[in-house]
Amino acid sequence: MKKAKKQKAADEITAKQQENDNKQNNDQQKKTTNQIKNAGTYTDLTYDTDWYTFKISNDVKLIKDSNGDAALLVKYNYTNKTQNNEVPQRVQNTAIMLKQDNQQLSATAAKGEYATIVNSSNNGLVQPNKNFDGALLVKVKDTDSEVTMYFKNIQTNGWLDTTQPLKLK
Repeated sequence: MKKAKKQKAADEITAKQQENDNKQNNDQQKKTTNQIKNAGTYTDLTYDTDWYTFKISNDVKLIKDSNGDAALLVKYNYTNKTQNNEVPQRVQNTAIMLKQDNQQLSATAAKGEYATIVNSSNNGLVQPNKNFDGALLVKVKDTDSEVTMYFKNIQTNGWLDTTQPLKLK
């Protein structure tokens, strides 16, 4: 009987601890969520949030990727507003989507003069409060069809209503 009472008491303590842990996690999430002032806006080629800013360059062009296929190169300036080192490609991969004819486009590898900027965007770390000139490269299926860029709301994880069409010709 004593073992059963001790086990029951231990189970109650564990349950209480889990309840407190869950409450603390929920409180922390609420604080983090409530602290976000700009969950995502896009105006005049600038995608801005509390965590980062992407200024899209007018230098958008069709090039050949490392396999010789058509690809769209989009240059940008990235500002890291967090307190952590960030890889622009990782942020861009989760927060920016490009679609053509309702199909999401995939990143591809660059060659020649564009390889350096695309590779540094994929691998380089940007320190807190620093800027970085980078580029993303996606394979396009049709060189005549418009590509649309979508941006994420960092609070809801949904896509913003505002998009950026990119003409390929």
